[in-house]
Amino acid sequence: MLYYLCLFLSFSVRIFAEEENVLLTEVFTISLDPSLFNWTYEEPHQYVYQASLLDAPDLPSWIKYVFSEKHRKGFLYGVPPNRNKPKIPLQVVALNTKNYETRIEYINIHISEKLNPAKFEVSLKIDNVNVDDIFDIERMDSLRDIFRKQLWKDSENDLYVTYLESAIELGARKPLDPEQGEGIVLRLGSQSPFSINLKELEEEVKPLWKLPSCPRNFKRTSVERYFRDAGFALDWCSFRLIDPNNSAMHHSEMKESGPLKDKWETITKDSVPLRNYTLDVTWSLILPVALLIILTFVLSFILCFYHEGIYDQASEDFFDNLFHICTDMCERSKDDDLSGSTQTSGFDKTPPILEHFTSNQMVKLSPDPVLVSNSHTDSPTSTVNRGVHCRPSPPPYVRPRFKPDCTQTGLKGNEKSWYC
Repeated sequence: MLYYLCLFLSFSVRIFAEEENVLLTEVFTISLDPSLFNWTYEEPHQYVYQASLLDAPDLPSWIKYVFSEKHRKGFLYGVPPNRNKPKIPLQVVALNTKNYETRIEYINIHISEKLNPAKFEVSLKIDNVNVDDIFDIERMDSLRDIFRKQLWKDSENDLYVTYLESAIELGARKPLDPEQGEGIVLRLGSQSPFSINLKELEEEVKPLWKLPSCPRNFKRTSVERYFRDAGFALDWCSFRLIDPNNSAMHHSEMKESGPLKDKWETITKDSVPLRNYTLDVTWSLILPVALLIILTFVLSFILCFYHEGIYDQASEDFFDNLFHICTDMCERSKDDDLSGSTQTSGFDKTPPILEHFTSNQMVKLSPDPVLVSNSHTDSPTSTVNRGVHCRPSPPPYVRPRFKPDCTQTGLKGNEKSWYC
């Protein structure tokens, strides 16, 4: 019983859904404001909206959502495609950020045929406006009046917007100044053929088509004053006239003839292509081995047949005398020891003035007994073998000759103690 009650309530809610009628090849707008959910507006940024297909997580690709800070409400906009489904059910969830109350509303979009669809279109890129600015009726009428009264007078009765998209969504960069508009790309269509003024304008800006986009104030055309007075800065590099072969009606017929699926289907495992890596592995092994064999053959050929040409006498002498280095070093060290002993033999003789001194008196002449003990092993007459590159030992300590002999001068005992 409870199940049927819930089912009845769900159907009763969907019966009272909002109905919106849209036309093919024409941009529609649906506003989302607090009055749609029986709320009263209190302060900005109080309500948040999220729209999606009924029983689906997101909107279809041809419906866009944008929230306007200027109008303080959200907008659903897009161009309906020519599909088999004439009715598109939407679900909009609103959140009150002040008390976290949520409400749900349902919107049914009914797609209808347009009686006189556009055959000729003018594509424009406006740099200083946002998408929500076009939803302002006065701003949009001022843009239409430029074409209906100045450039395309024959389209006065049936001129309408056939395409609208943000330039950021199409790959453009955001402006450095946040206060500047992000830019939009739109198309205005009509059944009337292009006027002479539009064709002359196309010829005027045709040299700019080689550039993907033009900076602001890059080029001023002969009709620049009309758009500047209305507050529009156009990118003339993106100005195009679209003939009936590329018009909105032509694209609508192409979509109608082709099969379209609303449900996305994943690919199967069998449909994924397989790549054979046998050839890649073979080449990665054969190529290095072949290069190694060729290099080995070339080096062997050079060493075998051109051995005499690479003969170096200096290298041969070096290798022949390489093992005689040790014997040469030993002989050289012996010669150095003999020459050192010959040079230090003159220091072994004691001067005549010091022959009568005893060994104790000689020790006293040394400033430090430790230095005296160390000098025994460091004397030039030491028999310890030293290396060839060692520094030579210092000469033995000799008493200065200018010091007088205390025994011969006849000094007294007290005077000897501090002087000698």
